[in-house]
Amino acid sequence: MSGAWSRLGLRARLAVSIAAIAVAAFAIVFIAVRREMGDESAVIKREEARERAALAATPERDRAERRPLSPVEDAQAEVERTFFLAGGLALVAALLGGYLVAARTAAPLRRMAATAATVDAGDLSPRIGPERAAAVEARTLAEAFDRMLDRLDCAFSRQRQFVSDASHELRTPLTAIRGQLEVLAHDEAPSAAEVRRVERIVMTEVGRLERLVDDLLVLARLDEEAPLALEEIAVAPYLRDFGNDRSLGPVAVGEVPAGVLRADPERLTQVVRNLLANARRHAGTTGIVEISAIAPGPRLTIRVDDDGPGILPAERERVFDRFQRSEASRDRASGGSGLGLAIARAIVELHGGRIWAERSPLGGARLAFELPGFRPPSR
Repeated sequence: MSGAWSRLGLRARLAVSIAAIAVAAFAIVFIAVRREMGDESAVIKREEARERAALAATPERDRAERRPLSPVEDAQAEVERTFFLAGGLALVAALLGGYLVAARTAAPLRRMAATAATVDAGDLSPRIGPERAAAVEARTLAEAFDRMLDRLDCAFSRQRQFVSDASHELRTPLTAIRGQLEVLAHDEAPSAAEVRRVERIVMTEVGRLERLVDDLLVLARLDEEAPLALEEIAVAPYLRDFGNDRSLGPVAVGEVPAGVLRADPERLTQVVRNLLANARRHAGTTGIVEISAIAPGPRLTIRVDDDGPGILPAERERVFDRFQRSEASRDRASGGSGLGLAIARAIVELHGGRIWAERSPLGGARLAFELPGFRPPSR
């Protein structure tokens, strides 16, 4: 029985269920009517018996005026025939109505199944579309299904673009390495200076490859939304330490608030260092790079400013895309992989914050990000 039920579709299951409910209701009504008729029959038969006894005691001349009641069995048979006829018609109507309701209810689901089969074949373009005539649950399910397909389509598009960009970025240093090695191989007796020149170029390109691969691995882990190791970070000493780090050149430290921020210190350091490295590439080795922070409420905003050429307004959102470089200074020769700001955005969003670019008071670009979880010092 369970196997036969499992082979039925939704439309058949709804029709069978409605028919079963109608049959059960029919049976309950029939039993109730039958029981009531039995009680009435007993009462009528007692009345008939008393009437017959009274008729037997009546003189012969008066019996013609007293007639017995009609037999109750005939009335019961007539009621049963009427009940079965009306009940049968009602059952047929219930089956037909159940089938129509089931077909109308299952129609969006059948279209959804056909769309899912098309998507499974590799085509992400079909959509179910609005189901205004369907039930609320079916409309909600159809809308959620279309939103899921939109996200999948967008994710696959980003993945294809990411693979294309990564392939291009990896091919560039490999081509440079191969070209230098071929030049060196064609010289049967290369000088020591030539060997050292090729070595410098090859090591530079290998370093670029290593940074690119490391950034790709970081993005892959961030895409998996690995859990954050949240800790309490004292904001003021944490930011001032970047002013003492000379690996990115001199960094000025502006206004910083006192208080603690609950964040992943390793990930947060990666964000700040990526922003500082980006600012240094904009400003050059002799330019000004400054880090500061404000916290007007329970959210902390960290800002990195430079006096470089800045970022055009049309590019301020796109600079956070993967492998995106502006025309001004974020070129491949500067050593950037085009992934630093994308990594920064992914980490900030993983913390529940946001990141943006704007014009800096120093005349260049300002990259700022806002994080929740800041707590000022208690009074």
